[in-house]
Amino acid sequence: MAVVTMTFRIHEALVFCVLITLSVLLVHAPEAAAVVKISIPISIMGLPPELVTRVAVDGIQQGTIPGGGTKSFQVDKSKPHTFQVDAEIKGLCASYEGKGVCTRYMNPNNVWNLDVVSTQNCQTVPVCYQVYVCDWWGCWWDYRCTYEQRCWTTTELSEKGHTFEYFAEHQVSISDVHGQNVDNWIKDGADLNISADEFVMIRDESNIKERDVFQAWIVNGAPTESRTLALKIDKPYFIRAEYRTEIQYRVRVSSEFGHPTLDNPDGWYMKGQEATVSVEKELPLEGLMGALGGRRMFVAWHSPQGIESREPAFGFAVTEPTSLQTEWRKDESQPMTIIAALAIIAIAVLVIFGLYMKGALFRARPAKAELTELDNARIELEKAKLEIERLRQELEQAKGYPAE
Repeated sequence: MAVVTMTFRIHEALVFCVLITLSVLLVHAPEAAAVVKISIPISIMGLPPELVTRVAVDGIQQGTIPGGGTKSFQVDKSKPHTFQVDAEIKGLCASYEGKGVCTRYMNPNNVWNLDVVSTQNCQTVPVCYQVYVCDWWGCWWDYRCTYEQRCWTTTELSEKGHTFEYFAEHQVSISDVHGQNVDNWIKDGADLNISADEFVMIRDESNIKERDVFQAWIVNGAPTESRTLALKIDKPYFIRAEYRTEIQYRVRVSSEFGHPTLDNPDGWYMKGQEATVSVEKELPLEGLMGALGGRRMFVAWHSPQGIESREPAFGFAVTEPTSLQTEWRKDESQPMTIIAALAIIAIAVLVIFGLYMKGALFRARPAKAELTELDNARIELEKAKLEIERLRQELEQAKGYPAE
């Protein structure tokens, strides 16, 4: 009876140990070493579907993925891996006024490191062993069970997939001879504000002024007249500031007499603009001569090159700095006539007054005396005529012609 009981106990212990060992092995044993590959999906975002990026796994090219697409790659799950895509992909380009501007897609985080994570697992399990025991009935082999801590290590990849994200940048080229000259890449959706001065002075001298006057911003070939430009960057831009050059010349007039004037009081005219100068045609002389009607008459407008016009009102196209001066002459004919007449009158008055004072004026003379003097004058006149006739005859004879 004792032998049967011992044998039953031995079988029971063996069965118990086998069941516990199998359960531990089935539940806590590591995965089979043959399962070493795992599929890692890679997605591409922010890139247009017509563009693709290359993908390299551990430095070896593994194909391409289009924008918005996903592709899986088989890798060893027990090792770390490196996935890499293109950091920059060139997009569409456009040309304006011979200047090309483009769009590009950037991915500053174009490298992804997939690491392996090791995990240590521990489990307390029952352990049975055989012992030889004896009592007063006899001796036999028996099994004793206890608990031990068993540990093992498992490896897993740190992540199950990855998404590479791109963002767009647009080339913005600004050409302004008096301001910004830049060629930058600006992120899609950013705001751009630029402005230009109304005019820029190039030369400012006493007789010449030259300046550039803002006309328009030429944005991708289209003019925008506002000096302040605000843009939302959603495509490449070529922006150029357009100016018109203005040149002004100074016209100066001077005159010793009168009041010379210009139709532009400040004297500044645009190159090619018509200017008109004018001055009085005549002016009264100063003092007594002017009171007697003497005049100062306009003669001509003079420049350093010579006479420009003989008209007091003179129009011309301004093509260079100009200095004009007037020439005048005096007209004293009327005062001199008046003075001569007054002098004659004065002399006549004095003569009359002298004769009057001598009593020779208005005194009656004898009629006989008057006749005598008249007769004497006639006699003398006849004698002169005879003498002239005699001389004529002698002259004709001397020439050899018969006297008539």
